[in-house]
Amino acid sequence: MKPSYYLTIFLFFVAFALNTQINAQGIYTARGYWEESNKETYRIIKQKSTTGIALTADETSYLQDFETYLSNYFQRLSEDEKAFYTKMKEQWDRELMGPSNIQIVEEEFEWRGRDYATNILFGAYYGASLVAVTEISSAAALGIPLLTGGLWALGPVMVPKKYENINRSVIRASNTGKFLGLIYGGSLALMIGGDQDYTGQLALGLSTVGSIALGEVGFKLQKKRNFSEGHIELISHYGIIGPWLGAATLIAAESGNSNLYGAALLAGGVGGILVANNVSRKYDYTKGDVNNISAMSLATTGIGFAIAAEVLQDDISGAVILIPAAGTVLGTILGQKAVKGVYLNKKQGSTIALSTGGAGLVGFGLAAIFETDSPTLWVGIPSVLALATQQILFNKYKKDNLAGNLLSKINKDKPYRFTMKVTPENFFVNQRMIVPSGIIGINSNVSNPLVNLKLAF
Repeated sequence: MKPSYYLTIFLFFVAFALNTQINAQGIYTARGYWEESNKETYRIIKQKSTTGIALTADETSYLQDFETYLSNYFQRLSEDEKAFYTKMKEQWDRELMGPSNIQIVEEEFEWRGRDYATNILFGAYYGASLVAVTEISSAAALGIPLLTGGLWALGPVMVPKKYENINRSVIRASNTGKFLGLIYGGSLALMIGGDQDYTGQLALGLSTVGSIALGEVGFKLQKKRNFSEGHIELISHYGIIGPWLGAATLIAAESGNSNLYGAALLAGGVGGILVANNVSRKYDYTKGDVNNISAMSLATTGIGFAIAAEVLQDDISGAVILIPAAGTVLGTILGQKAVKGVYLNKKQGSTIALSTGGAGLVGFGLAAIFETDSPTLWVGIPSVLALATQQILFNKYKKDNLAGNLLSKINKDKPYRFTMKVTPENFFVNQRMIVPSGIIGINSNVSNPLVNLKLAF
């Protein structure tokens, strides 16, 4: 063969090798490193770690391995890419701080008007309960509630050490505990007293004890563990619907035993808290997420009551209460599923909750204007309007929050669907793989892909 032939083959392999090397270097970019360091799973676990939440063994192992991967990734960047990353990081971070931001921003704690009112109201209730239980009829009947209301407002002054280094979530957890304690204490009294004459006084006393106790438990647990705001809101949600579902079960069974109703309410509340903790461990909901879940659950419960009212016109049975109960469960489950990956912020969640309530009031207004006598319409119109408003707003915010997702843009209004699966764990697997002997070639290293691309029509 001619020498030029061998020269051509030689130059071809040199060019191929150089191109392979350049492409390999091009894999590691500044933008790529930033995207890897802001992976959703990594950010959530990292956030839990930095805020003092205990990690599972799997989460700890993932965090260590992924941070090793990020360190190796950064070391492979060229000096130009490192400089470019330093220059652009702040701008890219601002992109992330849009609607999908789930980072916790530290702020200086201050007592707000609602905190004053809440402390005074709970304290006044405790005093009023004491007056009712002891049957005080003198001037002290008015003075004691005012006294206890003032004492609860003076808590930060009387016990300053207790309130050191608290944040807004600690107060929210404490207030949630106080409110649920009222329900569970009253339920315990009903379970014990049943139809006895003293049950009313017992309910006031035990509701006060339960409120104070659970309020302190919520305060201390949150100060120590620092659960996410979504976790607290989910406990509040399940802590309320649990007793409702327990009572609905007995109503469906047409039970007339007051003691059983107390037990059902109490069991439902405890079960609701346990379920909420389990759900929160599986997915870190934001406060906005839970506001949306609660709004949807309330609307679907209302629709269930509307259906039940229609059924009762033909068949008077306690079993129809299971229809709104099913609406509560269905709304909660669908709401939880819908918000995953959306990360509604506080403003979005509160806007949904406020607008859903407003739409419900509009529905009541329409029912009043048309002077309807149908219980179904009185409940159904507000519920349907509330659900429609909730769905419209949620889907709008969902679209906004996912607007920055590259894949959603690629797949939008296209006849095909493009998916990408990133498996950074293969980096560590590849490092441990042994190259089989006898394999000769430019790409002789056996490895698993870090990125899998799929195009489906």
